[in-house]
Amino acid sequence: MTRTPVHGGGPLALDEGAAALAALTGPTGEQLLDLALGTAGLRRVAARVHEVQHRPGDGVTVGFVVDVEAPDGQRAQEYLHLSSTRGRDIPPDAPRVVTLESPDGRVVAWRHPHDPALPALGTACDLGALAAVLPGDGPVTALELVGYRPLRRAVLRVECGGAVHWVKVLRPGGRGGADDVRHRHALLADLPVPAVTAATDDGLVVLAPADGVPLLEAIVADDARGLELDALSDLLDRVPAAAAALPARTAWSDRAARYAEAVAVDPALAARAHALADLVAQDVDLGPVVATHGDFHEGQLMVRSGATGWVVAGLLDVDTVGPGHRVDDLACLLAHALALGEAGRPVADRWWRQAVALVDERALRVRTAGVLLSLAAGAVHRPGVGPSADALLTDAEDLTAH
Repeated sequence: MTRTPVHGGGPLALDEGAAALAALTGPTGEQLLDLALGTAGLRRVAARVHEVQHRPGDGVTVGFVVDVEAPDGQRAQEYLHLSSTRGRDIPPDAPRVVTLESPDGRVVAWRHPHDPALPALGTACDLGALAAVLPGDGPVTALELVGYRPLRRAVLRVECGGAVHWVKVLRPGGRGGADDVRHRHALLADLPVPAVTAATDDGLVVLAPADGVPLLEAIVADDARGLELDALSDLLDRVPAAAAALPARTAWSDRAARYAEAVAVDPALAARAHALADLVAQDVDLGPVVATHGDFHEGQLMVRSGATGWVVAGLLDVDTVGPGHRVDDLACLLAHALALGEAGRPVADRWWRQAVALVDERALRVRTAGVLLSLAAGAVHRPGVGPSADALLTDAEDLTAH
């Protein structure tokens, strides 16, 4: 890991939230990009912000598309990340990483795909290296990065030898790492979860494709006709009780204060976000601790058409399975349905009426608002993608007003 002092430009304030975002996307960020590129002998020609990720409790990461020029005059495009992370996930000997330091803060910088916390990402993005890991024979013919959270995880859709594979890139060890995920898949082998077909020691996990189509397609097609909340609740009931002995994951609503900080990078929304976080923090009847999915929403569910409507065909992303409260799984499901806007509101209303018979209604309102607040944090950093932060906060306020 290369360490470079930052000179000039005033103090580098890298507190979470607005200060970090301003530092990384303003003139200071340009200086840092130049320093990082300089270690590879490259010169910045132009740069634009592509994506912002806020990690509550661990800073802000900004992805830049950068046009660069090599010493021989050749021009190319690079993707760089600057992060104000405290570096808890970054090994001290991580290669191809530059740490830029000043008396008041630091930034970790890397060129894609050399994420310092995800050493297998380079393999996952290399067609030849990935083909050697995948089951079966033949070259990789299609590769799509469908999700990436810097320093946390990546998901890729891969076609190889006529078959589709889903590849997860995770931190090699520890909670939420590759070994942990493989253990959870084994624990849930009796549920309709994808099988692990290959894995590497540095954090790459290959999954077979799940049956069915995403629940989102059913919601858009006909409000997921025939799929009632009792079927989804029954699926959660099938999560083995042994999962409640796994390490607990903090529920979305329990991080409301941090998500409010993330929303507050937009000063126009700051007061509303903090007021919502205070409401979400109130004591409510969460019910008993049970085995939960932990991130239960339409993106994690596959369905197929049955004789009387849609039925559950698969459950995805069981990385978050562990002890928790049923109300939080239902709140996550309902918040994501509401976040679909007009397309999701009919099914959200239908499932809501059924959910209040299963859990305390006041708890459901508060915890659903907490998940909406977490979604608003993402909307602030990805304007124009999905619902606006303002709309998500409005839905959360409507819930807590009752």
